Amino acid sequence: MVTVSTRPESGSRMVLEIEVSPTEVDRHFATAYRHVAERTKVPGFRPGKAPRHVIDRFIGRASVIAEAVDHLVNESYDAALDQVAIIPIDQPEVDLDSGAVAEGAPVKFTATVAVRPEVTLGAYGDFPFGLEPSEVTDEQVEGVITDLREQQGTLRPVDERGAARADIAAVKFTGTIDGEPFEGGSADRLPLVIGEDRMIPGWEENLVGMKIGEEKGFEIDFPDDYRVEELKGRHAHFEVTLLDLRERILPELDDEFAKSVGELSTVEELRAEIREALERRGADEARHQFADRIIDFATANATVDLPEVMIANEIEIMRDELRNRLAAQQIGMDRYLEIARQSPEELAAELREPAGRRVKSLLVLSAIAEKEGIDATPEQVEAEIADQLARYPDEPRLREYLTSRRGRSYLRMTLRNRTLVDTLIDRALGTGEVADAVQDDTTE
Repeated sequence: MVTVSTRPESGSRMVLEIEVSPTEVDRHFATAYRHVAERTKVPGFRPGKAPRHVIDRFIGRASVIAEAVDHLVNESYDAALDQVAIIPIDQPEVDLDSGAVAEGAPVKFTATVAVRPEVTLGAYGDFPFGLEPSEVTDEQVEGVITDLREQQGTLRPVDERGAARADIAAVKFTGTIDGEPFEGGSADRLPLVIGEDRMIPGWEENLVGMKIGEEKGFEIDFPDDYRVEELKGRHAHFEVTLLDLRERILPELDDEFAKSVGELSTVEELRAEIREALERRGADEARHQFADRIIDFATANATVDLPEVMIANEIEIMRDELRNRLAAQQIGMDRYLEIARQSPEELAAELREPAGRRVKSLLVLSAIAEKEGIDATPEQVEAEIADQLARYPDEPRLREYLTSRRGRSYLRMTLRNRTLVDTLIDRALGTGEVADAVQDDTTE
């Protein structure tokens, strides 16, 4: 049996005073002896079969006590958390005199842990803004149709005229600055679509009018905000040879084309289907933007002191998210930092402000969810864990975090906040089950 009492400390910290009954203490000693015996080779005994007095003499009583204390603290702390209404946000600082731990006697210890801080809520309803769906224009519809035609287009060699915008070209080029070549300034065969501005602004315009086999030199300046520091604002000279030129021939925009891209009969049906799809996408985007504004509104009106440990944890989460995105592009974190010319410390400093915003938003939304009586079920948390582990199967650190008490707590908070935002949106729009009216200028 484990009993616990709590007392708050400044700085969003809570002290748990935990007492473990003699029966539980004896159970942890039994576990400790078994584990020590199983992993220790004692002459004359099979693994795990050496009696206690032999283990004490052969290994030492202190080793057994250390093992028992480790099991006792971990299990008793978890059992204590199940009895109190606090949400720890970091590992506890444990104060226990191991010299006083003995079989047949109760054990008392304290665990001091950082907990979720109190949030003073402000207004989080009656927003001074609303949903702003965008209108689908004829130009947008025709743009999608053009994209569909380009996907079915064919390429035809061009040799009777010079290069024009929208042509697909292959070029060889060499760039120099002050007569010296620079890294990334040359290519033996680079394909590009003239006018898509894959190169620096104005570079592709110099290809217009060139014919296959023609060579041309031109001067151009790198933009002042160019991504490579050494090239920002530099004046460069390029020698370019046009190796190949092709134009894309688009299919006719007729009913046959409409049939080729879907179960449609006419171009007008195709236009109607595209417009409907754009309207659905626009409605989703408007809802997401509305959600972001609701979160910003509620967060701006609330007051909370952010614990440093929460910001540090969020920075680590954001760093892991970045690492996963880079992995999808087959780029390692070390390579990214090299390209960005950043140290790990500089990356952490860059992430600090957005991490603080995310932490405050999560805390504010959690406080509103508690006020509104909204929560996530254990089944939803388990489903989210399974989903994330399926998406990132080779991330042992992520698995360890998600299956920990702290990780589950974070996921529960995240899922709860999603449900809350949907509830606030539906309430503002007058849809779904409308709960009690939201009170402005409320406090926890």
